[in-house]
Amino acid sequence: MKPRIGVQWDTSGIVSIQHPNPIEQVYNSVTSTLKTIGAVASPKSDVKLQHLSGPVGIGRIYYLLFQSERGWQLALWFSVILNVNLAILNLLPIPVLDGGHIVLALIESVRRKPVNMRVLEVIQTSCAVLIIGYMLYITFFDVQDLPFVRKKLDQFEAQSPGKNSQAP
Repeated sequence: MKPRIGVQWDTSGIVSIQHPNPIEQVYNSVTSTLKTIGAVASPKSDVKLQHLSGPVGIGRIYYLLFQSERGWQLALWFSVILNVNLAILNLLPIPVLDGGHIVLALIESVRRKPVNMRVLEVIQTSCAVLIIGYMLYITFFDVQDLPFVRKKLDQFEAQSPGKNSQAP
């Protein structure tokens, strides 16, 4: 009577699907990614850049997923969602990403001549530096969330004098 491969027969013999189909999952991932980007960009939102995860955080999530009983299934699901999110981010109109290359190709087709090489070099270099800096920023917060690092930080905070204590 357990569902197998996401399909279940009820007592009347009708087949029902027990999980969202792939189209729904991709749609949910796309809308979730766009909402997250909007929340990070909005000054009124509580979601900040340090709440996102980079390579270290993603590795930690995989580790935690494989700790569960159905870990390989969850890891496979997470991999699909992660790849959809990365595809969406790659299509953003940032010059070093694919979306940026599409925008530059459109600009060149409208202008009927290539973009000035020096301008292109400055734009691409500055965007690459910003993306690498962002990745380092996120990784800094991801490393602090690792259990063995968090334990050391908590020990260090416990040994240091409190902020509210007064010196003699």
